[in-house]
Amino acid sequence: MPDVALTAREESLVALLALGHTDASAARDLRISARSVTNILRALMDRLGVENRFQLGLALGALRAARR
Repeated sequence: MPDVALTAREESLVALLALGHTDASAARDLRISARSVTNILRALMDRLGVENRFQLGLALGALRAARR
């Protein structure tokens, strides 16, 4: 898995989603559009080489564990 540094916006979005926010509620909290949430997640999936949100969660968890 590539070593991927998340931007502040990506970190904030991932944190909100991990707390159970929907895309729409995370978008509201971050003051971005729901489409931006989709675009951010798609870009993360592309960078990490995963195909869906479940795999994205696993990859982000592995990245977090590796940095500890």
